[in-house]
Amino acid sequence: MSLIIVLGQIDLDGGDSAAAEGLMRTMMDETLKEQGCIHYAYSRDLLVAHRFQLSELWENEESLAAHLQAAHTAIYRAGIAKLRVVKRSVKKYEVSSMTDL
Repeated sequence: MSLIIVLGQIDLDGGDSAAAEGLMRTMMDETLKEQGCIHYAYSRDLLVAHRFQLSELWENEESLAAHLQAAHTAIYRAGIAKLRVVKRSVKKYEVSSMTDL
């Protein structure tokens, strides 16, 4: 069984950052309640204005798949679609082991 890591960056038009932050806060609150979610966070990038970083850790692929079908995920996606996204990159990684550094 592999853990799933999702890492992403979302660059927004500056005028949409506040609206995106509200959507992201709600998404975090709801997602952290999901079964199989170990970590889920958005944060502001300290070097690039209006860029948000996304980090997720899931127990397995099934948990991530359920998250992608959740009602709050659909609401988030509909809200983000109304904003001016300049650039978006989100990647999924399967991890067979992890250790503390």
